Amino acid sequence: METCTRMTLFDARDHEVRYESGRLIYTEALIEGRWAGRWWNPHGHVEFPGIGSPEPAFGLEAGGQPLRDGWSFLAANEAAGDDGGVRHVVVELLHERASVAVRVHTLLDGTPVLCRFLEIENRSDRPLPLTAVNPWCGELWRPDGFLGMQEFTLGYFTQADWACEGWLEWLRLPAPQPMNDGRTRVRSDRGQGHDSPFFIVRNDTKGEYFIGHLAWSANWEMEFDRRTAPDGRSTALWFRIGPWASVARRVLAPGETVTTPAVHMGHVSGDLDDAVQAMHGHLRRSVLPAPRPERRHLVQMLVPCDQGYYMAAEFNEDAVRRSIDVAAEIGAEVFTLDAGWWDITCDWYPSKTRFPRGLEPVREYVHERGMLFGLYIESEGGRGPIERSWVGRTHPEWLGPRNIVNLSKPDAAAWVESEIRRVIEEYRPDLCRLDFNPQFTGEGMRTEREGFSEDDYLRYYAAFDGIYNRLRHDYPDLILQQCAAGGARNDLGTARHFHETYLTDGLWMPHVLRVYAGQTLALPPEALVIALGAPGWKGPLDTYLRATFSLSTPLIAFGPAPSVAEINPEARAAFARYKRIYREFIRPLLPTCRMYHHAPVSAHGGVTSGGWFAVEFAAPDGSRGWATVIRTGAGPSDAYHFVSRGLDAGRTYRVTFDNADATATVDGLSLMRDGLRIRLESALMSDLLLFEAG
Repeated sequence: METCTRMTLFDARDHEVRYESGRLIYTEALIEGRWAGRWWNPHGHVEFPGIGSPEPAFGLEAGGQPLRDGWSFLAANEAAGDDGGVRHVVVELLHERASVAVRVHTLLDGTPVLCRFLEIENRSDRPLPLTAVNPWCGELWRPDGFLGMQEFTLGYFTQADWACEGWLEWLRLPAPQPMNDGRTRVRSDRGQGHDSPFFIVRNDTKGEYFIGHLAWSANWEMEFDRRTAPDGRSTALWFRIGPWASVARRVLAPGETVTTPAVHMGHVSGDLDDAVQAMHGHLRRSVLPAPRPERRHLVQMLVPCDQGYYMAAEFNEDAVRRSIDVAAEIGAEVFTLDAGWWDITCDWYPSKTRFPRGLEPVREYVHERGMLFGLYIESEGGRGPIERSWVGRTHPEWLGPRNIVNLSKPDAAAWVESEIRRVIEEYRPDLCRLDFNPQFTGEGMRTEREGFSEDDYLRYYAAFDGIYNRLRHDYPDLILQQCAAGGARNDLGTARHFHETYLTDGLWMPHVLRVYAGQTLALPPEALVIALGAPGWKGPLDTYLRATFSLSTPLIAFGPAPSVAEINPEARAAFARYKRIYREFIRPLLPTCRMYHHAPVSAHGGVTSGGWFAVEFAAPDGSRGWATVIRTGAGPSDAYHFVSRGLDAGRTYRVTFDNADATATVDGLSLMRDGLRIRLESALMSDLLLFEAG
């Protein structure tokens, strides 16, 4: 991966700032009182002086008035204290009429993905309501008379519904028509949603991509505007993205400063794989935390009281001990005591009837069996009889819609943090699994401030960020895993705080594969924890285990039987086989692998396209790799034509066909040009291919 990063300031030319990261060059400048995003180039080429867009690079509205013009340049500097090869540039601007200062922060890490956020300061002597905030906007592709009417396609997560995280589909962006202004708006207004603010937009004419995240866990809006140039011969594409609310996003007191969510956006020349790998590389290098090496990507098993073999009153210490034995027998490295070990949500104490000795005997037995101990809580509330809990009885004013604890209230946030710390220190888990289950909270909570109605989400998530920043710092050995309603907080705003992100509660096949195919465009596979629906699994055991052990950090939901004596011997052997493949072949490559999306998600297919699931993973040098192929439905053929994209055409490979338990020697050129025919007769049949260079 390229590591070049550079910032250049041209004071004599509109205070132009040029950002270079890898081959990407992006330029901003002060043009007629606007801080404009002038041009992007993914090839390392510098545009001619004076060329570029006059469109603002951020959007800000105060009291309903857009602040597009009227900005003056104060300074551009590099922030001190950067490490890890990341450069941090801060441009300071002032809007004298509105008495607003903005510091534009841009981070460069050597990948073609930049990070951008704003600090907004109220320099007036009166409250300032921010009624719109877009940390990044501007022209992505400028009109080009040589290319003519450029065509654009948008990929985004389309279903804001339970268990549909990562539901990516493609949309051809419309051209302006008499009854259509060419704008495509996508909004999430359900609060606790399942459609994170992620996008990929392709220039079908030039073969280039923009790929981006808004690191934000509440309501948002993004807009793409395909505009026709004045001469009518070419088109451009403009965009904006930011938090959304129908009231003020934030009311700033005099002298107060607020920090916006960050946008992580890259510009890539190439194909979909190149764009996705650029984002994965950026997130691995600069955003997602990693646990200590010896605690990375461990095989996990969990047992909750709301599903599985032991439910409700049967979920007790004796039943959990039997499940611990099962976990040890099938080779788990972490055992997690999942939902329901308490009696009342928000009173995080072991049930006196089901766990009368507390959790220490459970934890110690997990450790005796050679595993780490994981523990689940729903620290912000959201379900169950919370009105009977301590917080519900003594501080009902802390509760918001659907009984979530309102972190925008400082006392409530301090109590939530203190309870998480108490759970960590009293029950001493090695892994803490944190959930959030209120389902949709809409626009959520509002507060009247200085005569203005303010949406509480910016304050809420500022407190949330602070809590998890401190927890990660203070408990460096603790593995933090988030599993909000299965995957409702898979956005980068939350994922950046956690070592592991649970994929979805939609555990059934082939649904979970579609979720995974879309979600891994946005997040690298090793950051995810995938589980499938067992017991009750109706498909082939090998398919269940291949999907569990080859796609991400494996999580075995419930285990194969309620006790060791009841484990089917062949199932036991199958678990041992795939655990060995995972530990010896897949896990060493997972943190750095390049990922290739073959089906159903591809450059032209969304999550519901076709009847196949096929993904490929390869070492960066092409020396090893693997591919998982699963038939998900009916189709005209019983064979999938797999053509590798991640290997080396100049090498020869030993190919293992797991279904046949056979190997063959095949040259890389043939694998990448002619491919392999993988015959799978019926739905949910699968194969796992392992590639090793000779």
